[in-house]
Amino acid sequence: MSAASVVPGGTGTPGPEGWGPIGELLLPYDPVTLGETVRRRRRKLVGRLISLGVSLAILGGILAWQWDTIRTQGAVYWVFLAVVMLVNLVPLALVLAGFLRARKELRSVPEGIAVRMGRPGVVVGTAFARWSDVEALEVVPGGLGRADRLRLRTAAGDRGVVPLDQVVVHPATLDSTARAYSAGRRGVDLSRLDN
Repeated sequence: MSAASVVPGGTGTPGPEGWGPIGELLLPYDPVTLGETVRRRRRKLVGRLISLGVSLAILGGILAWQWDTIRTQGAVYWVFLAVVMLVNLVPLALVLAGFLRARKELRSVPEGIAVRMGRPGVVVGTAFARWSDVEALEVVPGGLGRADRLRLRTAAGDRGVVPLDQVVVHPATLDSTARAYSAGRRGVDLSRLDN
C-alpha cells in the first residue's frame, strides 16, 4: 500500500467513524521527505565548513607570508579579513539554522494520519470540519527554510496545520481531492504559493 491511500473509514483518526465503503483519502505522516531535507542540509553544512576552513588556511598563509607588511600597514588586510569572514560566516549561520530546524522537525514528526478527506469532511492534523463548516483550506508558505503548510480553519475556530514535507502529496492533488469529496463546494486555496 502506498503512503497516500484510499481506504474504507474507521481508522481511529479525528472525524466521524464509518466514513463509508466508498473510501477516503488518507495521508499518514511520512518523515522520508523531511529526512532527505536533513541530509541535503547536512551536506550543505559540511560544504560551508570546508569552505570556511580553506578560507582560514589561505588567510593564515597570507598572514604568515606577509607578516611584516601587515604589521606595519595592516588596516587593509584586516578589512579584507573581516569581509572574507562575513562572506563565509553569514551563509554558514543560515545553513546551520536551517539544518537544526529541519532536524528538530524530523524528530517531532508525529505518528498517524496527517490528512484525511472523505465525503463527511476533512481532517488536517487534529482539526476536523464537515465541508459546510470549512472556513478555509489553504496551502500557505512555510517561511524561511520551512516547507509550505496545509492549513484548515473551521467555522468553530479550530485550526489544523500539516507541513507538506511530512506528507507525500502535491498541493494540486489535495485541491482536486477536496473538490471531489466536497462535491465542488471546497478546494484548497493555492494562491499564496504564487507570492
